[in-house]
Amino acid sequence: MSPPPAAAAAPALADSARLFVPVTSEAHEALLRRNAFLAVVLAALCIGFSAIFVRLSDVGPAAIGFWRLVFALGPTVIWAYAEQRAARARRRAAGDARSVPLFTARQFLLASLAGAFFAADLISFHVGLAHTTTANALLLANLAVVIVMILGWAILGERPTRGLIGALVLALIGTALIISSSATPRAGTSASVFGDMICIAAAVCYASYMLATRLLRRGGEHAASALGGGMASVIICVVGAALCLVWALATGEVIMPRSPQGLMAVIGLGLVAHAAGQGLTTFALGRLPAGLISIVLLLQIVVGATLAAFLFGEIPSLMVMVGGLMVVAGVVVARPPRARPS
Repeated sequence: MSPPPAAAAAPALADSARLFVPVTSEAHEALLRRNAFLAVVLAALCIGFSAIFVRLSDVGPAAIGFWRLVFALGPTVIWAYAEQRAARARRRAAGDARSVPLFTARQFLLASLAGAFFAADLISFHVGLAHTTTANALLLANLAVVIVMILGWAILGERPTRGLIGALVLALIGTALIISSSATPRAGTSASVFGDMICIAAAVCYASYMLATRLLRRGGEHAASALGGGMASVIICVVGAALCLVWALATGEVIMPRSPQGLMAVIGLGLVAHAAGQGLTTFALGRLPAGLISIVLLLQIVVGATLAAFLFGEIPSLMVMVGGLMVVAGVVVARPPRARPS
């Protein structure tokens, strides 16, 4: 039998190629999501050191945030530069010689808003940590997971599910148990209702930061309008550092580290907790929902509380552990449901 004519074979080959394109694209997207998930796990491990570094620092609460963002600025600038070079290379390969601005006005405003929320989160968390235990601060600050869901409903119009309502009940009961434990603290502990309430305020600020960053990294209707993670991190660092410095100067805080330990603590905050931890989180927010990421970040509670128990002898009370389990249960229940296969 003679082979089929070339004209007939070409369409068949083209049809076969088209069949493999969606599969390849879906596999690539799945790989990107898996990489983003691993990035969040690593981010949680890095951010878990935040409370420890704050305990070891010897400057004011806002000054801690200032130095954290200043020392994180170098790695984020390098990331943004590499990101821009890669984008230019892709445009040249595609034959697009047009110059593209670093960011649009909308992107800059969203990034600045995220930086302002993050600065408020840092200041609130550092103040709260000075007036309560590490376990209380970490548990209450991570109420941001549920708050992300609430703000997502209020701002993005996402209706609450039964799981979200159950999550809110569990989280609120757990929060009440933690605060009631602080109202009658044990001898040798530093828990207080004031510190706990400030940590809850920090959770609201961090949830707002995550939603603003998610909008920034997701872009508008088209993914091409999303701002790169490196450039977003640079703007957030600059705006957040400026606001923290203004607050520190206005309140007369100690700004310069007074010991090698204090200096190493703020350097660790900048490089480990922020450049690595928040950088990986910002990267992942381009691929995964903010609610899912905030749930994975609960690993920082385990890291921080474990380190505090070993380094500072801060063993949480039974009431705090029960309340913490209820808070964690609440944020796990708040997890968005998996998409059903079509």
